[in-house]
Amino acid sequence: MDLYTKPHLTFADQVKLLESRGLLIRDPGAAADLLSVVGYYRLSGYWYPYRRSIQGQDGRDDQFVAGTTFDQVVHLYDTDRRLKLMVLAAIERVEVALRVKIGFTLGRRGAYAHLNGAALDGQFVRARPGRLSIHQEWLQKILTAQTRSSEDFVVHFRRKYDGKLPVWVLTEIMDFGSMSYLYGGLKSVDRDEIARSLRVVAANGAGNGPALVNWLRVLNYVRNVCAHHSRLWNRNLVSQIAPRHLRAISPLAHLGDPSGDSHFRIYSTLCILAFLLRRFGDESQWAASVRNLLQTDIPRCGRQLHELGIPAGWIDSPQWSS
Repeated sequence: MDLYTKPHLTFADQVKLLESRGLLIRDPGAAADLLSVVGYYRLSGYWYPYRRSIQGQDGRDDQFVAGTTFDQVVHLYDTDRRLKLMVLAAIERVEVALRVKIGFTLGRRGAYAHLNGAALDGQFVRARPGRLSIHQEWLQKILTAQTRSSEDFVVHFRRKYDGKLPVWVLTEIMDFGSMSYLYGGLKSVDRDEIARSLRVVAANGAGNGPALVNWLRVLNYVRNVCAHHSRLWNRNLVSQIAPRHLRAISPLAHLGDPSGDSHFRIYSTLCILAFLLRRFGDESQWAASVRNLLQTDIPRCGRQLHELGIPAGWIDSPQWSS
């Protein structure tokens, strides 16, 4: 293991280092100012694709491709920032709407059905050797959130009742991860009912709960990437949309090929969000904004759409063409 010996550099010296590696910097002073508020290593993830490939190897060397400018890198960084804000806005709408659906559906089994193992999926409540059940772990987390909450409606239930929140109230203090775990813990008939209401269906037309479980897990992961201001645009996603669930859903059928890059990068997730937003009343406004960003700003940065997993002919798919 090598010892790290690189020296501490001033922001002006960081600019000189980049220039020595072939990056064209129109205004060194402005570049140093930007590095002082964004950071060298945060931007390095955006200039990495502009570095020269090493012949016969997967990596890249320290030198930039001839003609690469600092402005291109900054524009790519800003484009990714705006894309993440769009994704977060979409996930917020999905999260709020699904809280209502989950609380309503499970609430029919009883106001406190979330506490009742008989009202939930057997695997969710099943004891595990040496560990709490998934349900018990989930309950610990959500009850801690309830104890810490200062929301007026939570305070009201503490003062007027025994403090226990009905499930349709409890859903309002869940974070996205807790919500997705509860959805996965519903009885399959309840999961499928919610999925069917969103037109997330299997080949036989029945609601496809496992597909929505997969989607929520991916959206939770992508939400965390965006919330922590990490790079999104060409990221290899750890959690991925499962192609097998998409073939029966007409607007998403073009993503059903598991051999493509769409699922490893952000494109499939963008399609899922556009699909769900239409179910929740957004008649393509969000999709139009994302489409314009991708079509206009990615090429301006000198990058290719396939780096986001976007296939040829994508603009003609139902999510983006209207």
